[in-house]
Amino acid sequence: MHVIFCSADEDKWQPCIHQIQGTGKERRITISLSETLQKLEVEKVALSISGFRYCSDFYRSLLTVGLNKISGTSQKQVFIAIEKMLFEALSSETNLICVRKLLRTALSSLEKGEGNRIGSKRLWNKHKETVSNLLCRLDMYEIKSREEDGKPMFLDLPKECIYNIIAKLSNPKDILNLGQACSYLNVASLLTDDLDYSDTNWTHMFHLCKRQFKLTFTEVYGDEVVLCDNCRKLYWRIQGHQCFNPDMTPSKSSITPEQFVTMFKL
Repeated sequence: MHVIFCSADEDKWQPCIHQIQGTGKERRITISLSETLQKLEVEKVALSISGFRYCSDFYRSLLTVGLNKISGTSQKQVFIAIEKMLFEALSSETNLICVRKLLRTALSSLEKGEGNRIGSKRLWNKHKETVSNLLCRLDMYEIKSREEDGKPMFLDLPKECIYNIIAKLSNPKDILNLGQACSYLNVASLLTDDLDYSDTNWTHMFHLCKRQFKLTFTEVYGDEVVLCDNCRKLYWRIQGHQCFNPDMTPSKSSITPEQFVTMFKL
């Protein structure tokens, strides 16, 4: 009797595609959008806390390009994913602003592309009705305050811990949103304890410097699509992949949601 041993990596969930041609801006995915969404399991990743924002930005970029440029099958996949993302956001009470932007982009794309739509008018109207209903559902939703359950709250954390969390926020908007969410938490004071000139409006100073020096900020995602520089596979950074060239030094390149969209022949 022969016993076959399987490595742990063989059983690990690692969706990826290797049908890539070209380099740089000429890099293209040679399989259809529908097949890519299926093989990379974008819908599944979109429902995870780490992949939600990346997938949302990807769908928004795709919708901005135009629904009339993607097949009916791909359209169906996108709208099913968007609906599931809304339910996930409502269930977890996270990414509500993110999913609202996504729904508004979807509705705008449907309205702009109606003149040269792909598919029947009935199907197009069904998509518009679905998105409108989802937006209404989101508008009517109210976040409930967390009840006392004996577990630590955010503000129960030590000041040093809160400072460390805030300091790791990559987007200035996140800091402002945190200040609005915790109106009784003086977020600015936590960040400026070590700064002189306590009478200075540091928020105003930041925006002034941002305009003056034309600062830009790179979005940081919990999970994202990356390209292996050795075997040219596209895969999710957290999940990893089985490289065709395991002896080479690991190297990967991040693919932004916008770059991901341009890799398709739309």
